[in-house]
Formats: sequence, structure tokens, C-alpha cells
Amino acid sequence: MTKAQNGSYLQEVKAWQEELNKEYLDPNKSPLTEQQRRSFQGHRFYPIQEKYRVIARFEPTPDSKPFPLGTSKGTTKVYKRIGVLHFQLDGEDYTLEAYVEQRRFSLPGQPIYVFLPLVDETTGNETYGAGRYMHYEGIPEGTEWVIDFNKLYNPYCAYSDNYECPKVPEANYLPIKIEAGIKGY
Repeated sequence: MTKAQNGSYLQEVKAWQEELNKEYLDPNKSPLTEQQRRSFQGHRFYPIQEKYRVIARFEPTPDSKPFPLGTSKGTTKVYKRIGVLHFQLDGEDYTLEAYVEQRRFSLPGQPIYVFLPLVDETTGNETYGAGRYMHYEGIPEGTEWVIDFNKLYNPYCAYSDNYECPKVPEANYLPIKIEAGIKGY
């Protein structure tokens, strides 16, 4: 990768981080209370590393059945596994399952979000104790998907008990440290 490409990638991730910080200062979007927003000085992130932007092979799972996924409030939400992402990191093979929430009602034109939650060896030490999330707006086309761990973020329930966050399924527990994305709050 050329320096120009590398520089634009760093700018892309920094822009994502800045946008996330802006959202947390916006009372209409933020999970933070007014008092928390006043003292909020931005999230802490791991240094951006390109090795944490990987190409994954998407294996669809069209026969998967919807299943109840526990939440931080002790209830469940219904999700469906839409596929498995196979990727390499530091020469080792790993997988993450991709999910879509099954809703009883959805508004026409409302985007579909593909949900990629994970727990790794930083969870509960350097990062939020219940895991971190990534998502895609819409379902990416094709069988090559980009997973960018530099864009891992905390669920809203890391900041407030007012939110109900899905728990990370055991299939998405990675036995390595993902030192990328957001750190603990």
C-alpha cells in the first residue's frame, strides 16, 4: 500500500472517531447524560493499525433459524445469523458470525443493519466488560467483506443502564487481543 493510500486510510478512521465523539456530545444522539456530556472529552482509542483492517470471506447461512439473544436487561431480542465471516489476523484463522435483528414490524425504507458483536482478550481489562460492536448499514454485496476492527465501538449500555444491548454470542468470542477501536469507558 502506498503512503498516500495509508494516509487516506488513517484519515478515514480518524474522521470516524471524530464523528463518534461528536455524536456523544449531541443531546439528540448521545447515550450520555447532560452531566456526562459536559465532562466528556472524547473516547479513548487504540492507535490505528492497518493490520486490523482485514478482508473476510463471507459464507452465507440461508437456512439459519431466528434465535433469542439475551440482552443487558435480562430480556431477549430475536436475531438471525446471516453468515459466517472467515478471516486471518497475524497469520491465524478466525471466524465471526454476522447477525440481523428480526423485527415484527419495520418501516419501509428503514436500513438493515448487519450486527458484528465480539468479545476478545481485552474485554473487561482494557475494553468494556460486555464486549464491543461493529456493524454494516445494509448487507454488503459479494463474498468479500471488509472487517475494520479500528471501528469497534461500545454498546450504549456501557454508558447508561437506560439502554438494552444484545449480549455477544459465544460464537463471537475471539481468543486473541484485538487492540483496535474504542477502549473502555
